[in-house]
Amino acid sequence: MLYTREMIIRMLAERSGFYQRDVRILLNEFDDLLEELYDGVDDNEEVLIQLLRGVKLGAKVVPERERVDPRTHQPIICSPTVKPFTKWSENFKEIIQNQYDAKHSDG
Repeated sequence: MLYTREMIIRMLAERSGFYQRDVRILLNEFDDLLEELYDGVDDNEEVLIQLLRGVKLGAKVVPERERVDPRTHQPIICSPTVKPFTKWSENFKEIIQNQYDAKHSDG
């Protein structure tokens, strides 16, 4: 199931008592903040942002490297690239698995 941004805004507004427009403003500002935080990505250090309990969003630079072109099988040099990644805590994964197991148990 896909939860759209608007659905999440509505749910957060209902749970928190804030107006949807205020939640929308907050999420839009968060988008801008993420851009600023990831502006700090450099060659020597990855950036990790703990967005939610048990979830970290990250980015790191993969340096220039040698690879083989799959079409020609010739060596090529890949430019440095920034790779996004996500880390999930073991507790978070366990909670999700327990919820799934409870939903699908024969009891």
